[in-house]
Amino acid sequence: MISDPLPQTQLWQPIGPPPGWYADPWRLSWWRWWDGYQWTPYLYGHYGAGPVAPAPAPAPVEFVPKGPGIKGGGIAGIGIGIGFVASLAVAIGYLAAGSGHLDAHNPWVMLWSQLALWAGFLGAVVVASWRNGTRSLGRDYGLCWPKLHDVTAGITGGFLGRVPSTIVLVLIVLATTGFNSPNAAGREINGTTPEGTAGWVITVLFLVVGAPFVEELLFRGLIQGAFTRRLGATPAIFVTALIFCFAHVLNEGPVAPFVLFPPALILGYLKHRSGRLAPGMVAHATFNGLAFALLLVPAFR
Repeated sequence: MISDPLPQTQLWQPIGPPPGWYADPWRLSWWRWWDGYQWTPYLYGHYGAGPVAPAPAPAPVEFVPKGPGIKGGGIAGIGIGIGFVASLAVAIGYLAAGSGHLDAHNPWVMLWSQLALWAGFLGAVVVASWRNGTRSLGRDYGLCWPKLHDVTAGITGGFLGRVPSTIVLVLIVLATTGFNSPNAAGREINGTTPEGTAGWVITVLFLVVGAPFVEELLFRGLIQGAFTRRLGATPAIFVTALIFCFAHVLNEGPVAPFVLFPPALILGYLKHRSGRLAPGMVAHATFNGLAFALLLVPAFR
């Protein structure tokens, strides 16, 4: 036997308080009508009774880039941190293997610690390109083969950037022992002076090939591009130059920011002016090549 269906009045049951006026949970008015099942658009109080459309949510402010570049400042910071930690881990490994003694002039310590550092740098560049860019280092950062005018501009920029640091170096030498005997000033400006054939070969490759490629990709490609997108071209050049200088303090001492800031501005300008990394890489290689040449002078070693 099939029982009679429930009366129509019992098919719908309130799921909350009984219908009535209650304090408006959205605070658009004093009171809002609850129909026993859901809140309605009927308000009463400050805005008067009657149906009132809820206030629309404020539209998010659209970000308008101030210049070309991809997001990646945070990724760059993480990559730099990972690189320095990895480089330190290499040094600690050699320290443990040497029973508490670390030969800073050992070319293999230089090689592996520098490669560990650059692994973090390049990792940040690639990750930012894959996450926020086109996955092309050429389109995202301006990486390309140098043209003739890139070489000309780069060599000129490298010489101009080396002038202030050379002046500082000469003043340090003159203020200490003069030019008649070897001086530690070169290490303060250029980092550790290499020893042995392997040390000199590794130093040349690092200074003239590796550093210009890796550091320009990270600093002028990723970091300057990210700041240009946020701040505009001129502030980005200055901020990137500061980051570049202080990133070299651990290797080249507290004098590094004062020596590297002018050439860092030149490198940033070359990237902004050309839209490519090639002129800055040539300038960076020229700048570092001149630093290597100074290491050949006994007074600077």
